[in-house]
Amino acid sequence: MKKLLVPTDFSDNAFLAAQYAAELGLKQKYSLHLIHCYTAISSGFAEEELTEETEQSDLLKADLTIEEWVDKLKSQYPDLLISYHNQRGLLGEVLPKEAAQEGYAAIVMGTTGTTGEKNVFWGSNTALIIAKSPIPVIAVPNKPLQFGIQKAGLLTNYNQEELLTLHEFVHTFKETIDLSLIHVYKDGEEAPSVNNRLDSWQFNIQEFSSVRHIDKLIAPIVKDDKDLDSIPEVIAQLIEENDIDIILISKSRKTFFERLFTTSVSKAMALELQKPAFFGKTI
Repeated sequence: MKKLLVPTDFSDNAFLAAQYAAELGLKQKYSLHLIHCYTAISSGFAEEELTEETEQSDLLKADLTIEEWVDKLKSQYPDLLISYHNQRGLLGEVLPKEAAQEGYAAIVMGTTGTTGEKNVFWGSNTALIIAKSPIPVIAVPNKPLQFGIQKAGLLTNYNQEELLTLHEFVHTFKETIDLSLIHVYKDGEEAPSVNNRLDSWQFNIQEFSSVRHIDKLIAPIVKDDKDLDSIPEVIAQLIEENDIDIILISKSRKTFFERLFTTSVSKAMALELQKPAFFGKTI
């Protein structure tokens, strides 16, 4: 049985991601493995204060907390096989190494995490894991979701890597889907020309038997404000208006997925990921 790797910082947001993983696990017969990473900073101890006694105390607390967390998840999903462990180290270092072990199908993690005293910047961690992971990553927004994949949106710049991401997605989710090709073009390009190129590109996708229908979603970049990060915002609008259930993003779209977790300069607000996103593995 393949496993879904689910990191947690014990936040409500991480639990939402674990619930999404559980739904996927039940539907496609995956088990779950939860992992919590702790450090001197996240534990509240300075590095020099991490004596054997204090480290054991912190680890004991994490052991109790993760057991409570797993029990809560098992109460909702009693038929799901769930394993877990705690590990000292930085999430960005520990998780890719764990994911490289045999048997994992994908990482499922939230896009934001606990705040306050622990000061864990989960969004930054998510972007880091996406960049380093040897298996696909499913990033889950901080909101309750009705699990189900009817329509997926593939961000495309006509790259071969996007076909690999689509292949990984259908292999992981094992769903028959409608697929929207999403492309944002520059002001200097003509919409008919973009349409023609997408028509040619979609022939590459017709070999995917699990894709039952393909359509195109295109829009120009609106650059009224030179400080506005308009590409992610245009894509987010297309996704919202067309009832996309999950976004497929290849590693060549590095700039886009990094912007998902940063602040828009002109609006001084976080650009929030509103739909789950599937990121292809590191090549």
